[in-house]
Formats: sequence, structure tokens, C-alpha cells
Amino acid sequence: MKRLIAAVLCMTMVAAITGCGNSENESDGVSKTETGDKPESISVICTTDEEGLYEYVGEKYEEMYGIKVNLICQSYDNTHEKITTTWTGGGDADVCYVDVPWVAEFESKGVTIDLSQYLDEDVKSKLIENSLNQMSYNGKTVAVPFANGGKWMYYNKQMLEDAGYSEPPKTWDELKAMSQEMIEKGICKYGIAWGASQAEGLICDLTTMIYSFGGTWQNEDGTFNINNEGSKDALKFIYDSMQDGWADPASITYTDRDCLDPFMAGDTAFVMNWAYVYGYANDPANSTVAGNVDVCLMPGTEKVESASVAGGGGFGILSTSKYPEYAYKYIELFTEEDIQKYAYENYNVLPTIDQLYQDDELVDEHEEITKFYPQFASTHPRPQIADYSEWSNKVQPIFSAALSGVTSIDEALSQAEEVSESFEN
Repeated sequence: MKRLIAAVLCMTMVAAITGCGNSENESDGVSKTETGDKPESISVICTTDEEGLYEYVGEKYEEMYGIKVNLICQSYDNTHEKITTTWTGGGDADVCYVDVPWVAEFESKGVTIDLSQYLDEDVKSKLIENSLNQMSYNGKTVAVPFANGGKWMYYNKQMLEDAGYSEPPKTWDELKAMSQEMIEKGICKYGIAWGASQAEGLICDLTTMIYSFGGTWQNEDGTFNINNEGSKDALKFIYDSMQDGWADPASITYTDRDCLDPFMAGDTAFVMNWAYVYGYANDPANSTVAGNVDVCLMPGTEKVESASVAGGGGFGILSTSKYPEYAYKYIELFTEEDIQKYAYENYNVLPTIDQLYQDDELVDEHEEITKFYPQFASTHPRPQIADYSEWSNKVQPIFSAALSGVTSIDEALSQAEEVSESFEN
């Protein structure tokens, strides 16, 4: 322990000599000069979704370092605000949960420090490249990913079998044709329900659909490019599906959580949703179709084989932390294979370690994990901008109005493009 403290103090002295600069904009100075002595505890701002996992890792951390971990947990919807208000007020917190859409904001505003100085090559090499990339912005590592995410297509395999299909659809046109046939045969009420109401889930699903139809949110230079042919085709496909009657017309009132209900009730054959759905919808306590739920790649088009929205999350270190090195030791535990296996087996948190998708023991017990893996090669982020949350809240009603038929698709795309220009980095 004396050696560790000596090493920390040595780094502090070096940083004090070399770390001159604007501390408001350059969080690296905080990470190197304010390491402090060994703390009695560190604080972690996190969601309640996997609170038990964070406690489990916290117990291991305390065993290893003799430092308690205090969890500051709240619902996902309140976590972003908790992080930013804590940071703004200089609150006593060290580690924070980082969702994919927050990465650009936290880096641009200096909420978190760059973790590149702590992230060694051994850890980097074992993480899925896309997972690590989506936690980086402007060449800086904002967070280390521990939870992989995205959306997949779930389907009722019994319904498909009853209709004479031996495999799920590979394109959206195939999904449409299969849906129409199953409706005609009385196998399902609708083919699919969308999460088309004014909510964050709508932006997630539009990300999937826009990229599936060859569109994009942004150009490579970060400027917006929403009003394009792919975006128009994607919105039109969703709108027409409800108008033509093969998708649930109540979709305009559903969030991306609500649209799971008709699927689990046996009313729809397909649903696009997050990774947790595989276990949740196959649980008889939750679902009438338990045992018949399977998962596959998102369908594509003639332009794109498959596309999905990037999800998942990681942990970063607040720039106001006095103990960044000890904070990173907590984060580092989440990159251990046994921790990530525990996370999936107990909390359905998909691994970010590449090798675990070929782990014989894990695959034998959870064969579905090999079906999740291929989607990671074709996930796309929501717009990477500093004020993402504000942008999302402004464009949600625009897209929702188009899918409800209140405004035209062309008008909605034009409005969204105009609104978005003021958010360009």
C-alpha cells in the first residue's frame, strides 16, 4: 500500500509541474493533479436498472482496496440530470454512468475526464471495437463500456411456423409480406407495433429505420443531413404500415416499451426492442408467448443488409472527482470476464468483451448470445452533439406528428433539418 500511495504522490508532483492550462476546459488537469490520498469511500452515480450489479462489484472493490462504494441510484430518466447537477455544483461524486447519447455532451462540456491515460492496450484489445468507439468523442475516451446494447428484431417463432415460414425476414419488405399473410390467415392481429409516440424511443427506432433505408442523421463532418431520401423512405414505410393496416395503428400512442405489450399478448408477430426482451418475453410471469420468442438481425433493404441503433452504457469519471485513480479501479473491474458473465447471467447485460461471445460455457447456457453478436457490426449512434437531449426533445414532436398524419413527411423532414442546424457542433 505504501508503494501505491508513493506512486500516486509521484504522479501528482509530475502533473503539478506539467499540467498548467485552463482547468475549466481541460479536465485532464483534474485527473492528474487532484488524485489525493486514499479515500475512505468513492461515490458512483448510476441507474436503478442494474443496482444489484453495481453493489456486487462494489463489494469486490472494497475487498480489494478497503474502500467503500456509495451508490447514488435513481431511475434512468433522472440520472442525466443528477450527473450534470452534481458536476455543476462540484458535488462529491467520482464515477458516473454514461449512456451513448451523453458521450459528446460530457466530453464537450468537460463533465468527465479523458480515460485514455488509464485504459491500457490489454483492456482495449479485448473490448468490441464498436462498443469502445461509441464511448469516445473528439479522440477522447469518455467512458469504458461494460454494457453492450442495440435493438434487435424479435419474432414469434410459433406464428411463423404456423404460417409455413422456416426463418425470420431478412428485409423489411419480407417482414411486410409475412405480416400480411399471417393476418389473412388469422394467426396474428397485426404484424408489428411501433414505438411511434413522442418519446426518446422514437428517435432510437428512427435511427434503426433511417440507416436501414440508406439514410443518415449526420455527415462525417458532424453537420446534419436529415432531409434525405433514406429518411423519407423510412418514415413513409412506418406511416404506410399503419395506414395499410398491417401494423398496429395504436403505435402512435406507444413508447418503445409499450409496443412490447401486444407482442407478449400474442397480438403481433414481430417487435423491435432492446436486449432485455429475450429473457423478459420468454418468462411466463410476463408473457403469454413465453417459449416462442426468438431473436434475429434487424431486417434490411436493397441498400443496407441490416442496421440498428447503438445502445449500452459505460462508466466515466467526473472531472470534479478528487480520486480519479481509485475511481478508475472500480470501472476497471467491469472489464473482467467473470464480472461481465455474472452481469449477463443475472441482469441480461450483454458483454462488451468480444471473447465472451465465443465462451463455451456461456454459449452452452445462453445460445441466444450468438444471435445478438452479429448486430454489433451494424449499429449506429443517435446524433453526436453536445446538447443531444435538448435536440431530441425538439424533434420528437416533429416526427411524431408526421407519423400521426398531422403533418406531411416532407414537411417534417424539412422542419427537423432546420431545427437541427442550430445544434451543430
